[in-house]
Amino acid sequence: MIQKILVTDDATEVSDRALEVASQIALPCKAQILLFHVIDLIEDPDTMIFGNNKELIEKAKMMNLGTTVENKWSERAQKKIKTLSEQEISYESICVTGKAADKILECAKTKKVDMIVMGSSNRLIGLSKIKALGSVTRKVSELADCPVLIVH
Repeated sequence: MIQKILVTDDATEVSDRALEVASQIALPCKAQILLFHVIDLIEDPDTMIFGNNKELIEKAKMMNLGTTVENKWSERAQKKIKTLSEQEISYESICVTGKAADKILECAKTKKVDMIVMGSSNRLIGLSKIKALGSVTRKVSELADCPVLIVH
């Protein structure tokens, strides 16, 4: 029986569809939805003054980029939470920093989720679709300990 569904959200339209599909699954099962967002801190030219000091670079990124992205996520999450509440679906909103695929897999394992639902905007067909899955989607679908539903 499905009790916890991890739904990834990268602030795209396909993420909205993934949440809709997850809600349709969660409702009859009375499952909890874990709305999950990862702030993947990419290389920021403004942090290059720190040379190769990774610790200082990460701190600078969080000060410059992380706070802005986290605030945007908070606004987006509130809208999603309102919709889930209206449907009387139990939820938890989680926002972390790191490499997306790794953090998704880590959360799925830690929270003991029964299913991961994530979006992929890929419009290819057949074998080329499988080959062209985004690196995050591919890694999660290959390494997750639970079923992964990819929504297009």
